[in-house]
Amino acid sequence: MARKALLIGSQTNGLTGVGNDVDSIAGALTGRGFDIRRCEGAEATRAGIFAAYDKLIADTAADDSVFVYYSGHGGRLLPPEGSSAVSQPTQFIVPYDLDDSTEGDFRGITSEELSARLDLLTDRTGNAAVMLDCCHSGHMSRDPDLRVKALHYTYDWIVAHHGREIAAGRLQPGRVRSLGNRNAVRLVACAPEQFAYEHTGRSGQRTGMFTESFVLALAEAGELPVTWAALMDRVHRRVTTLMVGQRPEVEGPARRLLFDTREETGLGALRVVPGHVADRVSIAVAPLLGVRAGDEFALMPPAAEAADAATMIGTATVDRVGAVAAGAAVAFRPGVTAVPLGTRAFCTRASAPALPVRLPAPTPQTAAVFAALEAEIAASTLVRAATDTDEDVVAEVIADGGGLAVCDRAGPLHPPRPAAAGTAAALRADLERVARATALRGLRDDPAYRLTTPVTVEWGLVGADRTEHPLRAAGEVLHPGQRTYVRIRNDGDTVVYASLIDIGVAAKVTLLTRFAPAGFRLEPGKEYVFGHDQLEDVLTGMPLKWPEGLPGQLARPETLIALVCDAPQNLGVIEQEGVDAKPGPSRRPGSVLERLVRQVAVGGSRDYLADTGPEVRYMVRTIDFDVVDAPAPTAEDVAFEIDDRPDPSARLFTPRGLAPRAVAVRLGELVVHKNRAVFGADIRVDAVVLTGGNPGGIPVHTAQTERFANIKDGDRLPLEQMLVYHGPAVDFLDIAVWVSRDSAGSLALSDLLRQQLTGQEVQAAGVQLASLAVAAPQAALAVGAVGAGAVLVNVAYQLLRGAVGDSIGLYRTSLLAHEEFGVGRYPADGTLRRAQDFSFSFTVQAVS
Repeated sequence: MARKALLIGSQTNGLTGVGNDVDSIAGALTGRGFDIRRCEGAEATRAGIFAAYDKLIADTAADDSVFVYYSGHGGRLLPPEGSSAVSQPTQFIVPYDLDDSTEGDFRGITSEELSARLDLLTDRTGNAAVMLDCCHSGHMSRDPDLRVKALHYTYDWIVAHHGREIAAGRLQPGRVRSLGNRNAVRLVACAPEQFAYEHTGRSGQRTGMFTESFVLALAEAGELPVTWAALMDRVHRRVTTLMVGQRPEVEGPARRLLFDTREETGLGALRVVPGHVADRVSIAVAPLLGVRAGDEFALMPPAAEAADAATMIGTATVDRVGAVAAGAAVAFRPGVTAVPLGTRAFCTRASAPALPVRLPAPTPQTAAVFAALEAEIAASTLVRAATDTDEDVVAEVIADGGGLAVCDRAGPLHPPRPAAAGTAAALRADLERVARATALRGLRDDPAYRLTTPVTVEWGLVGADRTEHPLRAAGEVLHPGQRTYVRIRNDGDTVVYASLIDIGVAAKVTLLTRFAPAGFRLEPGKEYVFGHDQLEDVLTGMPLKWPEGLPGQLARPETLIALVCDAPQNLGVIEQEGVDAKPGPSRRPGSVLERLVRQVAVGGSRDYLADTGPEVRYMVRTIDFDVVDAPAPTAEDVAFEIDDRPDPSARLFTPRGLAPRAVAVRLGELVVHKNRAVFGADIRVDAVVLTGGNPGGIPVHTAQTERFANIKDGDRLPLEQMLVYHGPAVDFLDIAVWVSRDSAGSLALSDLLRQQLTGQEVQAAGVQLASLAVAAPQAALAVGAVGAGAVLVNVAYQLLRGAVGDSIGLYRTSLLAHEEFGVGRYPADGTLRRAQDFSFSFTVQAVS
């Protein structure tokens, strides 16, 4: 049996860590005996990737273990509104030459094409694993250290592309497996609507957060018999702690051992190594599987597949957790005096996953409170004091102006509290609230208890006319006062019970379906809509609120969790914040899910024994979004052929106050492939630019117009590097470009804007722009900037329509300060970018 790996790295469009990703995966797999094949850089074109994949397939034998890895950008496209009901979202990875795509030559590689190649690979071997470290959605950059691995193209291009590939015989629909390939383990960086992040890793190098966590988990596993499910559980816990909104998952035969077709027959069994003394053992792979001090295990004979009191060797209680194993004290069953080789350990009681929190160094003024806080944390079941090696710290206490405040990853949760009596207890409550929210955000499907009934979870905004405006399940930015709805629909043929939980911006956990604490009963084909007034039978939505006392300088994350089960589940404990029902024989043990939720809420330990409660199957669906304590910006309703703007959230996490730059933006080339006129047509090109403005902080905008006579199909406009903008760039640079059929006597866009300064909409734009000069929190300024750009673009478009009729929005982008305003040529390789009937390029130059 040979081991072969194909590692694909496509470092494009701003990513900088792809090469490091491929290097780290290659290092991890080389140590496991893999023959490494690399396809990266300029070789990772569409044709190059397919050629490397096809050679891997041809070289694979029946008993080979094969691993295929991809790092780079990804994309996900939704069908246009009004599409056929059979139209489905499609995903694709981004080869090195994607920017060379044209309407009839799409250079991306779709999930359908990848599925077909994987099917061919598993015809050769039943031992395959595929890992994709890329986004499936969105386009944003959360802060200077994080870059999202996602891009956009048009859905129509993908549909036409598939049609051509099928007609040419290069894509066989029968090999596209919509429900996955049963012979391949698939490791994905995030769910379809979520984001995958590149960041500066623990080594100081740029790397994919998923890839880094995967390599670390492989190192922890070593050569021990670990399943893909166990490995990915470790990866999932690390990534979700570091970044809300990225949730790695494993699909396919996850109970297989790593790089093998054998499955772990004893579910939950860990290998036991006898110690040097009779009453001590080591339990292997302890950190990887989340083993903690205080956990209890049943020690069973080698052939056992579950804990059984009748044949149990004894119990082991963990008192020390090391890098690759946990030490435990053994209490033998009467008549047993030794632990035989091959003994297996089954967890019977798991201690709470105490999460690390960081404390400040004490000062003379805070020494008493600090000592009290240390004692509070030592008594907590949910948090523990962080060590120097902890990188996944969930919260910290900071000293601010003589007071103390708790900060999570988004910022402070409250104003500083004085160093006085009672402060330590209040700080502990805040720290535990963050830990509880973090643990609950990490809740995910359990393959052993997975609900098979199909259920749809959708959400969105409720408009002023009570209409639905669907939103993505990750990456949206909302504002207080906006109204949301959530729809949970039972698409199966059995009854399910649904609950909806909110983790608010201040980390408070709320059971939104408290009217049905055991879950809302959904008959087959029925749905429940949170935000629907059943009495009036209208969709009202539930308004978002910003908690009183919560600082509003920064955007903060909020998460909705839909829990759907095949039996009623008592989830009321989720809101009790540490106050649990009294233990004892009167309280029923509860199902696996109920025990898990109880432990998230109150800490302590939970039983794992199968006979302590009823079995329940469940699914978890999450909705992650950011909330900004500022009014929602004006919506931009102009459509552009290419819209390269990052999500609004990009600006929320862009540092302000960076040194401004002087830049020149030039439209270098523009080719008109089809002017839609019988003979030549007169063409005008209009552009508007908005930036943070002059040193006084007042945003500025400019507009430019160029005219070209008698343009025929295929003509290249004599732009002569048309200057779109020249001046200072502060915080952001918004650019919009239109192409229109010119008419005699029409005014330039700058004159149109100047003449209409008394118009109501232009006055509104002026007010929006002027408001940005007022001191305001960073997030509010960012939202205001988005709104100002929208108002200006909307007004410019309306003025153009009035002057020359319909105009085609050619290009729209927002360049950000921490990305150096994108200085360079677009596309960078000297080609032109195609937008339907036009191709173009532009440059951003740094000027003195």
